Amino acid sequence: MQRRAPLSIATIVLTFVVLLAAAPAWAKSKKKPPPPPLDGQTLDYAWDGKDVGHPERAWLGRAFVHQTALADANAKRPLLVFIHGLNTERIKYRWMGGGNEGDVRRIVAGLVEAGKIPPVIVAAPSSIVPSAVTNAVTSWPAFDLDRFVEETGKALGGTASIDPSRILVAAHSGGGCNARGGIATAIRGKTKVHAALSIDTCMLPDMAKALASGRSDMHVIVSWQTLSWAKRPFGDFRSVFTKGVAENPAAPGFLRELEHVQPREPMPHDAMVGLTLGRWLPILVPTGNGAAPNPSP
Repeated sequence: MQRRAPLSIATIVLTFVVLLAAAPAWAKSKKKPPPPPLDGQTLDYAWDGKDVGHPERAWLGRAFVHQTALADANAKRPLLVFIHGLNTERIKYRWMGGGNEGDVRRIVAGLVEAGKIPPVIVAAPSSIVPSAVTNAVTSWPAFDLDRFVEETGKALGGTASIDPSRILVAAHSGGGCNARGGIATAIRGKTKVHAALSIDTCMLPDMAKALASGRSDMHVIVSWQTLSWAKRPFGDFRSVFTKGVAENPAAPGFLRELEHVQPREPMPHDAMVGLTLGRWLPILVPTGNGAAPNPSP
C-alpha cells in the first residue's frame, strides 16, 4: 500500500492563511439581512429651543405616516408620540430608525397591517443634548408636548391630518423618570392627551403621583418587567398611584392600569416597547367607530 507523503509545514501554514482570509466573507454571508422598506413616508424636522431661551430642550423630530394614511390625507388619524430614554451615545432618531433597540415605526406599521389598529401617525422627539438625556431623573427637561404636536403638524403638511382627540404619549425607560419633564410635563400641557403609557420606567413615587393626577378623561397605562431591572421602588409606586387614583378617579370608560409583564423575548427592557404597544394600542385606538373594549387579563 502506497503511503501518503506528509504535509509540509509550508503547506499547513498556507492552508491556515487561506481559511483566515475566507472567514470574513463567510461571516458576512451569515449577517442578518436588512429589514424590508417601510410602507409609508418618514419625515424629519427639528426644534432648537432657542426661541424660548432653552437650547437644552432641543430635539430632532421624526414622523412616520403609513401608506394607508397617505391614501386619504384629509382623514383624521390618531397620533402616537414616543419619548425615548437615555441616549448617552447621542444616537439620532433613537427608536425611530436609529440605534439597535427597535423601531416604533415598524411596531405600529405591523399592527396597522395586521388590522389590529387603524392607521396611526407615529412621531418622536430625539435628543442628543447630553444634559437632557444622560441622567434619568432629569431627562427631557420641561418637555413641551404642545410645541411638539404643533411642529409635527407643520412637518406633515398635506400628507396626513392629526386627530386632536386621539393623541397618545408613550415614554420608555428614562423618558418617564423625570417628574418635571418627559411624559410628566407632556400630560400637563394644553394638548388633550387621550392616553399616557409609561413603559418600564424608573417607577419613582413622584412619577406615580404625576400619572395618577392627570386628566380624568385620559387613559393611564403603566407596564414594567423585573427580569432585567428588578431593583426599583415598585411598592412605593403602587401605593402612591393607588392613593392618587382614589383621590382623582378616572372618568367612566377610562383606564388606570398597572401591569407587571414577564417578557419571553431577549432584552426584556427593550422588548417591553413592542409588548406594551401591541397589547394596549388595539384597546386605546380600536378599529372602526366602536367603543374601546375592556382589557383582558
